[in-house]
Amino acid sequence: MIHGEKISNTRRENYEKSYSSDNFYTVKQMMARPAMEKLCDLLFELSNEDRLRILDELRKENLKLSHISQRLNFTAQETSRNIARLVDARLVTRTIDGSYEITPYGIQSMRLITAYQFLSNNADYFYEHTLEALPDKFVSRIGELKECKPITQLLDVFGNIERVFKEAEEYYIYIGEPLGLSSTPLLVEEALDRGIKARGIEPLGYEWPDEIRESVPMETWLSIGKHKTEGSLLQKYQSKFNLTFLMNEKEVATLNFLKPSGEFEYFGFTSTDPKAVEWCKDVFEYYWSRIE
Repeated sequence: MIHGEKISNTRRENYEKSYSSDNFYTVKQMMARPAMEKLCDLLFELSNEDRLRILDELRKENLKLSHISQRLNFTAQETSRNIARLVDARLVTRTIDGSYEITPYGIQSMRLITAYQFLSNNADYFYEHTLEALPDKFVSRIGELKECKPITQLLDVFGNIERVFKEAEEYYIYIGEPLGLSSTPLLVEEALDRGIKARGIEPLGYEWPDEIRESVPMETWLSIGKHKTEGSLLQKYQSKFNLTFLMNEKEVATLNFLKPSGEFEYFGFTSTDPKAVEWCKDVFEYYWSRIE
């Protein structure tokens, strides 16, 4: 059974059977156990690579023990032992035909694991950067950034930013101060002249550095000012930031979380994954709607 489909009649029968009088005492005991103990048990079962691989395969389709063993190159004994643990943890159930399928509880557990995958895959980065000030509603969705790629070279930052401006078809949005390069206002002007709509949340009182102002033609500044007047470039301001990013409707050029000290740097993440794009867009709309 593919993840996302409705619960089959067979699966429903299995769940009803699990709550029959023969199994009621076991279920009752499980429900009565302390919440922290149940959480620790779940995390213990999910901390095993073999069991995670089994769950991942069962998200795709129901499988019998022999098929699981063959697909994952496990011994029959290893497969049987891990399946038994997963059944005991109610992450997996056995069907009438003898195959195994993942339960809704197992599916939701696997979906939540993506957040830990993102954090653990980028442990070095998050050793020095924090999500502490980010609203819980977005921290709980951090797994949507799982496909983001780290940015480690400054040239990649510049290339990503230029591409987001040039390839925008509908809009670009950003949080944080604009990239302090003389080419940035020219990219902004070109995008706005193409009819791209733009919104940005900048630091309160931000001004372009003098060297940038002096190096960019006055016609460019006047053009950007005209777009502001006409409403194609909208800006709001706030004093503190929890993260910074620049994106268009297809790509996040650079996503950066701050250090605990509040320090900002350009090295963060980039992604064209729709989930990451949606996450950043939702974060932007959250902050935009709360600024007067």
